[in-house]
Amino acid sequence: MTDRVQLLTAPVLMISTGYEPLFQTTWKRALTAVFGGRAEIIETHEKLTIGTVAGPYPFPAIVRFTTGVIAMRIKNINKHARLTRRSLYLRDEGECQYCYTRVSFEVSTIDHVRPRSRGGTHVWENVVLACVRCNQIKGSDLPREAGMNLKHPPVAPTINKILRSQIDLNSKRALTPSKLLLQ
Repeated sequence: MTDRVQLLTAPVLMISTGYEPLFQTTWKRALTAVFGGRAEIIETHEKLTIGTVAGPYPFPAIVRFTTGVIAMRIKNINKHARLTRRSLYLRDEGECQYCYTRVSFEVSTIDHVRPRSRGGTHVWENVVLACVRCNQIKGSDLPREAGMNLKHPPVAPTINKILRSQIDLNSKRALTPSKLLLQ
């Protein structure tokens, strides 16, 4: 994927009239809702713009529906994020929870605070992001037995926090100096 394509595929968070997150979409679909009068732009990216004949248009980050029609069509919106490696990476902001270093997604590991071999379960309150080194050092011990401390106690994040972290991560990637040259 080229840098230009990555800029154009940055997700836009669509929220309901009550400011609840609904789904992520492309900037084209979001602007279609805005120009159609069904939505309004709540937040834009600071640096990204969309080039038009009439001049640059702000790149939307969060768009809110102004009518309740779409909210009535979507049923059973899950308020809690699914436990995946990607969502765990976003919850812990890409940091090893034991040594506090930045970890890339590709080399990050899931660590069970209370190991599964000791009756621990695979739930949000028992998993943290760890680097390979810390995960191997801890092994099947509890953190205190291995002489390690957690940066933050693990908690179940809301879908809103995960979506916000994803948008923040995408805008940080999109605004690196080499990618700014494409605008």
